[in-house]
Amino acid sequence: MTDTDEARRKRGEARRKAAAARGPEARRESALKGAATKGPERRREAALKGAAKRTPEERREAALAAAARRSPEERSETSRKAATSRDPEAHREAVRRAMAARDPEMRRDAARKALANRDPEAHREAVRRAAAAKNPEVRKEAARKSAETRRRNREAAKGEAPTS
Repeated sequence: MTDTDEARRKRGEARRKAAAARGPEARRESALKGAATKGPERRREAALKGAAKRTPEERREAALAAAARRSPEERSETSRKAATSRDPEAHREAVRRAMAARDPEMRRDAARKALANRDPEAHREAVRRAAAAKNPEVRKEAARKSAETRRRNREAAKGEAPTS
């Protein structure tokens, strides 16, 4: 090992020892100072490096701690801003792609879980409220369509040709 390598190693060791001896406030202060001098690209690299070191449990804890620091008003404001800036068509397309990526088995599992967690009485009440919220024309149209479907099904069961 050359002299310069040895000197560099000693300096690195001294820095590590000094960092270990400092308290949390001093560490935070030096981290903030370092963040202030970094450009956006270096900040992004550091964030990615830090994220790669974390286990899923650590990531979850950090997310929960960050959420706990924000008030419900701040969270709703953020979600409202995100919703207004989102392109509805792009969002629909993303949802469509996500659904297409799921195989039938995954879809069945999701439906089974949703059904298992649903309170039947609350669901009936929600359906009642939704029906009551519709205007009379929409209710009549829905009733007409369902009657038409029942009629077609009866005819199909008898083996008759549809009359339209």
